[in-house]
Amino acid sequence: MQEAPLIATPAAFHSLMKELADEPCLALDTEASSFHRYHERIGLVQLSNRTNTWLVDPMALTEVDGLGTLLGSERMETVIHDADFDLRLLKRMYGFRVRNIFDTLIAAELVNEPELGLASLMKKYFNIQLDKRFQKADWCKRPLTQDMLNYAAMDTRNLIALREELAAQLHAKGRWEWAMEEFGLLTEVPFQGKEDDTPGFLRIKGAKTLRPKELAVLKELHEWRSGVASKLDRAAFMVLGNDVLLSLAKEPVRTTVELAQVKGIGPSAMEKYADDILGAMHRGMETPKEQWPRLEKPKRYPREPELEERVKRLKEARDKMAIAHDLRPGIIAANQLLMDIARADPHDAQELALVPGLRSYQVKEFGPSLLAML
Repeated sequence: MQEAPLIATPAAFHSLMKELADEPCLALDTEASSFHRYHERIGLVQLSNRTNTWLVDPMALTEVDGLGTLLGSERMETVIHDADFDLRLLKRMYGFRVRNIFDTLIAAELVNEPELGLASLMKKYFNIQLDKRFQKADWCKRPLTQDMLNYAAMDTRNLIALREELAAQLHAKGRWEWAMEEFGLLTEVPFQGKEDDTPGFLRIKGAKTLRPKELAVLKELHEWRSGVASKLDRAAFMVLGNDVLLSLAKEPVRTTVELAQVKGIGPSAMEKYADDILGAMHRGMETPKEQWPRLEKPKRYPREPELEERVKRLKEARDKMAIAHDLRPGIIAANQLLMDIARADPHDAQELALVPGLRSYQVKEFGPSLLAML
């Protein structure tokens, strides 16, 4: 198989953008540094048409505006597998909006493929075994090896062919319009509202089980770790793991002797950061009570037997339709959406369509059965 060329000079990049300007369909993937780096960046962009693949090195280029113009064209369809992460990253890094999407993961879900991963789909449709050795590689480290480049190229090389297979099934099952609605919504998501503004320390798994005073310690430890990770441009867990932060928040220590006994803190961390870790814990423990972080309590609704009965009936209808249509239940309506429908208690399709998050195709295809249950 011919190796994909690496586009790493402005001249080669601008020539490629010109060459691809009239393509009706391109496959796209990105390789990012999120596993290794604190500052997330795109380390490689893979592009394929039906016959060729190119690897664009954005770190070697002063600007990649031409790529934004290309992806922003409504005349060209961009094929991505599991597009959400790539779309958010392209928006966050460059402000790019990808206008016309075909997401092969969503398409596979709508035709009820049992396995949705790209490797599984490539194996099923083309008997191609994708190499996943470099899934967690540092794509911002240079030079990239030829094996890494070959790995990256495989993610888009056959993606348009997969798109054709799935599109044929969508048409055959009468679900093409479903996919178009999902794809259209997907392109808007990165530009709607703010990014999640939950403080970083509260995103740590297990943090929300801590008491307010323990959260004050965790907050100081997290802020210290973020500062170190940002300065080093290393993933935060490489400085100190989340489990260690949680342990120290629950049971703070005051001396280096005690700190050295904490599981997960090795000699290297002790040598580099012992005083800083102790200082962060001290600041957390000395935080005045009125400044302790406090979690917003989830909204509680009074128990409503009639509402619970409506939800039960809706789930029964949803599950029967899932079997009849050979679909995952969540495609018809996820449990939270059923709860929202039950709470809204719509009387007709027009009122049902007003329930936030409900797709037009869900109202049209499944709405009559759901309304009958209400």
